[in-house]
Amino acid sequence: MSDIEDLLKDAFAAKAATVADDGLTRPVPPPRRSFPVRWLAPLAVAVCLVVVAGGIMLAVRGLADRPAPAGPYATPPAAPIERVWPRAVHQVPAEGPGGVAFTPADVVGDLVVGKGEQETILLYDLTRRAFSVVATVNAYTTYLVAGDGHAVWWSAGALWSVPLTGGEPRRLVTLEPSPVSLTGLGIADGLVVWSTVDAAVRRVPLTGGAVSEVPDSTGYVLMEWPWAGRGRDRLLDLRHGTRSTAPVPPGRTDWFGCGPEWCADLVEAWRRDGTAARPFPGRPSARLWGWHVVHLIQPDSNGEPGSALYDLASGRAGHIILDRGPDGGLPSLVLGDRASYYRQGDTVTVIDMDALR
Repeated sequence: MSDIEDLLKDAFAAKAATVADDGLTRPVPPPRRSFPVRWLAPLAVAVCLVVVAGGIMLAVRGLADRPAPAGPYATPPAAPIERVWPRAVHQVPAEGPGGVAFTPADVVGDLVVGKGEQETILLYDLTRRAFSVVATVNAYTTYLVAGDGHAVWWSAGALWSVPLTGGEPRRLVTLEPSPVSLTGLGIADGLVVWSTVDAAVRRVPLTGGAVSEVPDSTGYVLMEWPWAGRGRDRLLDLRHGTRSTAPVPPGRTDWFGCGPEWCADLVEAWRRDGTAARPFPGRPSARLWGWHVVHLIQPDSNGEPGSALYDLASGRAGHIILDRGPDGGLPSLVLGDRASYYRQGDTVTVIDMDALR
């Protein structure tokens, strides 16, 4: 059995003991945002998949009893993430207006967009240090993204949009009765763009209007704007319609993800053409977040449990220090394509994934 199979076996076994099967299918992890727009999912971690404001996220709940990583992972811990990327880490109140729990979903400039449980779309202004209610939803909501001055999400079988200044949500397009086939959602150039499992990449104006399709894009998944990918080797430039195919590099037979430029396996990252291999300073938990970040299992210099986020392009990693609570337990690190976060006391620490570059 492979490392990742071991990891998932332990994770789902742990989760199965506490969560009953409700019979519902769950969405595929979505990709996420672009340049200034957002796109759409220790030693062994105890993991659970949870559907939250940005589609599927991964909640890292601590460490199982396994030996420390050896071999290629025996490297010094990374510097604290707030020192490596100081503009990416933000402190936000854990409760929004009315005392509801705030779940971050996206970060745009100095604004953190998220949900107040399922009832509201909330915005936290990092400059003013204040919440505002963007919209009242009162329905199950997921795939929440922000960009171009708007928030967009899936709810009640449709995609909705509202200005970040607030207002009445606008139904943009009716989709399937569940978001299970949605593989990507983003905002770019005044448009909402999305991909699904069995249809072309589609787009509609943020303010509503006719839906159009990107020609010959069926089966492609949105990545970082303007790229969509299909399989391991095909790339489509959504802005210009140009296509490229990267050959499978010699000697590479297995990897868990490729972004527009970089790929990764359980040991290292490399460019799509197979060059510039970079060993990881920790054990990956096997997924690309936002198409450019890998989560690493990396104890600190004292051997305490820990994680690091590693940017493929820059080769930099930032260590996430989780303080133990009064009961000795560690908080959950919830990983997402646009925002990752963890709760400690009355504060949520939010990590802007797009700023990890």
